[in-house]
Amino acid sequence: MSGVGKTTAALALAHRYDLRLYTVDARTYEHAARLPADPRTLDEIWVDTTPEELADWFEDVSRARFRLVLDDLSRIEDDAPVLVEGPQLLPDLVAPLLPAPDRVVYVVAQPELQRRLVRGRGPGVFGRTSDPERALANRLGRDQVLVERLRARAAAHELPLEEVAEVEETLPGVESRLLPTLERWLGRGHGDVSARRREENDVRFRQWRSHVDTAGIADPGELELPCECDRPGCEQTVRIGLVEAEAARLRGERLLAH
Repeated sequence: MSGVGKTTAALALAHRYDLRLYTVDARTYEHAARLPADPRTLDEIWVDTTPEELADWFEDVSRARFRLVLDDLSRIEDDAPVLVEGPQLLPDLVAPLLPAPDRVVYVVAQPELQRRLVRGRGPGVFGRTSDPERALANRLGRDQVLVERLRARAAAHELPLEEVAEVEETLPGVESRLLPTLERWLGRGHGDVSARRREENDVRFRQWRSHVDTAGIADPGELELPCECDRPGCEQTVRIGLVEAEAARLRGERLLAH
């Protein structure tokens, strides 16, 4: 589910074990450009609706995006295992493609943690509606509907599910589930680690730039991005602004932690 520390855990594991990382939410704008536009206003989406309707909409969009995810993955040329993460990876979509159930893990937060995490992200899109509190309440209600559906569908497909009471539990929980599947990979050379990180960062640059331009953000601030060095298992990060990062790319420079 959104907000449970999935992306943070995926970043840590990808860098610790030199995996290829594919984050669905980092391609939101790229995918939107390949799908029909939603003509509704923010109020029509988040205020004038019910949690059940929001959950249905989320799942409909997830199914539409899933074919784009598969298309993206089919284009990756890399010997490394690919770690794919995102709340759109519904059990009904993923289960038929799995060689074994241990290749996936779902993570849900207990209700109090989910509320705290969502509220902690600030008003965001809800602050641009006519009734931010109702919009937020609908979002939280949607999450609970999705959690119950996720529990039932994961169980129906016999897929593992971790429930966390604190976000710090997500990384060790996911790592313990997925590490056995990486046993053969860990005993091999890990190839061009730097190229994997550069590609990962380029995807985030594009998403970052699209968000800034679409939302009209004057100061995009800074992000922590993975170091692009050649050292296997590097978990260092580089804190950098968007313009500075784009300029470095134009000069053909890698982003390296000091």
